[in-house]
Amino acid sequence: MTAHLHTDNIDRLRAEPLRPDAPGGGWRVSFRSQHAGLCHQLYVNGRLADFTDTPGGRTFHLPAAAEPRELYVAAVAPAGRADDHNAELPADVRRPGWMYAVRVPLTSRYRPGDRLAVHTDRGTGTPDAEPLIERALSPTWCARWGFGDSAFGRGALGYGGIGAPGLGRGGFGAGLFGFGAEVLDLRVALSDPVTHTITLRNRPAVGEASDAPGGQIVAAPPPTPPSGLAATGYDPQTAMLTLEIQESTP
Repeated sequence: MTAHLHTDNIDRLRAEPLRPDAPGGGWRVSFRSQHAGLCHQLYVNGRLADFTDTPGGRTFHLPAAAEPRELYVAAVAPAGRADDHNAELPADVRRPGWMYAVRVPLTSRYRPGDRLAVHTDRGTGTPDAEPLIERALSPTWCARWGFGDSAFGRGALGYGGIGAPGLGRGGFGAGLFGFGAEVLDLRVALSDPVTHTITLRNRPAVGEASDAPGGQIVAAPPPTPPSGLAATGYDPQTAMLTLEIQESTP
């Protein structure tokens, strides 16, 4: 239990695939909880993914995805059901060993229309051509810092830039001349258990792409479950279930 989250007395977590023709596909996640007066939240890889609108709700919808995912259910007061309390999760739940995360201050080097992509080399030394994730940038504060933006000395801390955002917005001191800056949070799951060298690639609307190092991460995804596993027999006398792995045909 933390300031907002209750994680005790929650069990029987199950994920069942929806019918292929179901709208949106994915999985139906159900659970049991003894927190009768609280709503519940579903965290996936450390981020809020869904929540119940009423205290009696005991199911979530989980969209289909190829990446490894860890599910975590917590109870929360109804008024805070839509708030992401991931900062209160255990460290290994908040950021599993296969998640790469980076916070990029959107300073004046980025312009509206740029696209920022995360590439990995999957341990080969050469970044993949296709990004793991790519986001279109629309920074709104770019032209609001520093000298020449407005009457000199009338902005915060004696600078120009009178239109720059005040304290408490964005990344403190991450912009030019000590102003704040909008911050882009990028998170992506790494499926390959290797040492990934990450490259952050900025594709401007006009001009050449530029790369910046994104660091390294040794990914430790969960083991892949066996495929083709089928029950082929059951002996009620001994309560023994026989399982076989059926090889897939090419």
